[in-house]
Amino acid sequence: MPKKVMILEDDEATAELIKFYLQEEGFQVAVAARGNGFMARVVEYQPDLITLDVLLPDADGFIIFKELQENTHTRTIPVIFITVKDGEKEKGITMGASGYIIKPFNEQELKGTIKSIIDVEE
Repeated sequence: MPKKVMILEDDEATAELIKFYLQEEGFQVAVAARGNGFMARVVEYQPDLITLDVLLPDADGFIIFKELQENTHTRTIPVIFITVKDGEKEKGITMGASGYIIKPFNEQELKGTIKSIIDVEE
C-alpha cells in the first residue's frame, strides 16, 4: 500500500507541484488549501507525512503544527514546513518539525527531505 502524504498549501500551483513530485515517487497524496477543518481531514486521512505551509489565509501554520502535536491521533505524523518564511527555520525545527524547506524549492530538495523521513513502499 502506498504511503500517504497530506499537503496543506493555499497556493494552488505550489500544491500541484508538490503533489506531482510525490505522486512520481509513488505516494498517495491529498491536498487541503485552508487551515479551517484541516485537523478533521488529517484524522480521517491518517497520512504518513504532512507538508505544511506557514502562511495561510485563514490560519498560522505554526499554530496548526502545535495542534497536530497535541492531538493523540496526529502527534506521531512527521511534518515538513514548506514556506517562504526563511527566518523561521530554527523555530520550526525547535518545535519538532521533521524538516523545513524554503520556497522556491527544487524537486531534489523536496524528494530528498521526504525520503529521509519515510520511504516509498515497493
